Amino acid sequence: MPEQRELVTAAALEIPRFVSATVLFQTAMAERLGISPTELHGLQLVISGAATAPTQLAAALGMTTGAVTRMLDRMAKQRLVERVPDPADRRRLLIRPLPDRLDDVADLYAPMARFFGERLGKLDRRQLAALLGVMTDGRAFAEREAARLRSGSPENRVD
Repeated sequence: MPEQRELVTAAALEIPRFVSATVLFQTAMAERLGISPTELHGLQLVISGAATAPTQLAAALGMTTGAVTRMLDRMAKQRLVERVPDPADRRRLLIRPLPDRLDDVADLYAPMARFFGERLGKLDRRQLAALLGVMTDGRAFAEREAARLRSGSPENRVD
């Protein structure tokens, strides 16, 4: 088995390759569905419940609310999502996925979901916890770095 340092280096080098392959996969999925990769990303956020309102979706995608409004208009025309009044606050809108094309999305994701389900199923609890920790911390760090870069902060530091 490779030494610890070699494994760390190999893992660090694999992360951008994995991200790049994921972007290629998402782009191919979006093309197959006839939507943009950003629209697919937005749809995934809506389906997962991570973004249930236009302002949340704008923040999650790093877009202006005006750009998200136009994107939601296109997605509504494609029968992907609908805007509905928030029952708790009628001044606010919620975004809901429409079932019309969700089967298409699920069918395209099925092979990837099976692959990761099988691979993750082979890991023990300790390995899964370590992987989850790296992914969770990595996501939080990437979000902070995106905010820093957008703010124009010249700092170039690792927390």
